Amino acid sequence: MAKLYFNSRDELICVDSEKIAFVQADGNYSRIMYVNKREVHLTIGISKLEETLMQLKGKYNRFVRLGRSLIINHAYLSKIDVLKQILILSDVTNDDIRIRISKNILKTYKKTISASVKNNDFKSHDEENSNDR
Repeated sequence: MAKLYFNSRDELICVDSEKIAFVQADGNYSRIMYVNKREVHLTIGISKLEETLMQLKGKYNRFVRLGRSLIINHAYLSKIDVLKQILILSDVTNDDIRIRISKNILKTYKKTISASVKNNDFKSHDEENSNDR
């Protein structure tokens, strides 16, 4: 993936898009959390940042908008726990990143992933177990 450059009046910030775990809105600003938990604050709104991320070239776009104030890097998805309202992102080498999200958003995201897995003919663990019975 590409490096992104954000220029403001006083500074130039370089962001490695491949290492972004999530982006969170902070008013008219955005907070980027890398998978190693390093944070970067940008003087750009989340909608503009989303447009920039969606324009990245590659095999597929990893970034998914969840609600009004959150974009996650789907490549780091580790677990969705609807009951506890937690989404866990991980790259296995660093500590997990836990994000609290509403049940409705998590349910919708989980259904979208499940449908995508079925449409691509990947076998989930549940499907493999049901064939053994």
